[in-house]
Amino acid sequence: MAKERPPQLEQALALIEENAVTRYQPGDKKSPLLSDRAQSSIQYLAFLADYELLFDTALGLYNFDLAKAVARNSQMDPKVYLPLLKRLRGLPESVARYEVDLRLNRYESALKNLVRSSETMEETNTDDDSAESLASRMEKHFQKCLEFTDQHKLHKLALQLFESQTDQRRRIMISLGEHLLQEKNGEAALSVFLAVDPCHIDGARRASRMCGDWKTYFACCLEKEDEVISMDQKRELAARIAEEISSGGVGVQSKREGMNAAARILLDYCDDIAGAVDMLITGEMWSEGRRVARLHSRDDLVKRCVDAAVSYGQTCIGDFEDRATAFKDANERYAAVVTIRREARQNGEVGAGGIGGQGDDNASVFSAASNTSNTSLRSSMSGSSVGSVTSVSSVISAGAVSTFSMTGEHDLSRHNSKFSTGPGKKKKKKKSRKRGPAARRMKAGSEEELKSLVMTLESNILDDEYCGVIAETIQFLAQAGKLSLAQTLYEAYNDLKTVVEMSQIKRVETAAKEKEQVERVSRKEGIIYEHVTLECEERVDALRCKELPDALNKFFSFL
Repeated sequence: MAKERPPQLEQALALIEENAVTRYQPGDKKSPLLSDRAQSSIQYLAFLADYELLFDTALGLYNFDLAKAVARNSQMDPKVYLPLLKRLRGLPESVARYEVDLRLNRYESALKNLVRSSETMEETNTDDDSAESLASRMEKHFQKCLEFTDQHKLHKLALQLFESQTDQRRRIMISLGEHLLQEKNGEAALSVFLAVDPCHIDGARRASRMCGDWKTYFACCLEKEDEVISMDQKRELAARIAEEISSGGVGVQSKREGMNAAARILLDYCDDIAGAVDMLITGEMWSEGRRVARLHSRDDLVKRCVDAAVSYGQTCIGDFEDRATAFKDANERYAAVVTIRREARQNGEVGAGGIGGQGDDNASVFSAASNTSNTSLRSSMSGSSVGSVTSVSSVISAGAVSTFSMTGEHDLSRHNSKFSTGPGKKKKKKKSRKRGPAARRMKAGSEEELKSLVMTLESNILDDEYCGVIAETIQFLAQAGKLSLAQTLYEAYNDLKTVVEMSQIKRVETAAKEKEQVERVSRKEGIIYEHVTLECEERVDALRCKELPDALNKFFSFL
């Protein structure tokens, strides 16, 4: 048993003890485990196994006589194990077992024995002990159990052990909720706090704000049991939460979802119609903003929604033109760099090196410039806060309107509209001119340039959210009497889509012809040709602009 992997030491010790008890003579004053045969067996087992592990195993059986017999036949210091065994023998059984489990890191078993030790306290209670004294000791004992549960994350087991004790279960549930909050698991914590009876309002408040569940917050968590919140306090609190949500500081909502939620809060709990419409405008939700304005007979806010959509549409038209140019130029250079990288791979090159010295200055400067200039329209126009949109000019300023993101994840690879604020672009150009040649140029044909070009291509393709906003804007403008602008925006998007499509088809077809030509030449010369496909090719080849909704296409087909 000792030679098995893992060693079966518990079974071996149990077998030795069973054999010793079987041979024990009733008149013998010595312990069965102190017999010569038992001692000889223990000595041999200690020789085969680690003696400390053997001692801990005997201790884990809660058999202190066996543990003493093991310790005597090993190299353990009597000054260490004798006081330990003496102390354990002097403790109540459940307390001693708790101490052993704690020593052996058996925390679940330790909690079970710790809970059982409360029964010993009740049994040893005498008539001289007052009820208050017993209650105090029981409370301290439960607090110790709760702290142990928190420390070792044993809430599930604790709930089972205190299943019939309502008050203790509630406190364990609250402890579990707090533990989930520490782990940033707000949704689970909120469910726990609301599941206890009565609900733990303070914890539910914190959990709902952490996970951004403002509906549950206002429905279940606004009132405290021991206080009454005035209407002004509710409005102030609602305004603060709306600001947190709109700034992205609460939960994991998207920007548009956050703006929509903030608008709903301002409308329902603050009666702030203008603030709600401003939030919807900032989230490019023109139709909803108009609906709210019409509902409250605010023609000035209806006009604000229309003007904001007009300015946004004009900005997008310029952005699409810039994207089309940037994509086409980058795609042409990408085709050349892909060819260079394939040849490098075929020649055994795996690094980021390019071709010759500094390479083609135009190519390397182009890649660096495209990365710098492609700051997204959305990121360049985000940053508005609650109540900041007070006029058409402030709503549509190039620092406050748009909040969509694009396919690329890196800010440096995003596109900047020609309608973006002039000074911002000048600063970027001025800063780039101050750099030395080594800082602004990358090696032509290198892996670095290839990655830069891929990022540029991806950043100039609109993501699903941006496409959705464009479709909503076109539809809103057509409904708001701005049909000419709606049609121009529709055509500008389709022009971008066509440029991307044609550029991709041309590049792919040219690459296929070149591959066919190389294969033909290789066959003539008797060379085995192995085509190399780069990791990025499939992803880049699939880049296309998304189709606008069929309803829009059908509508404009009649115009």
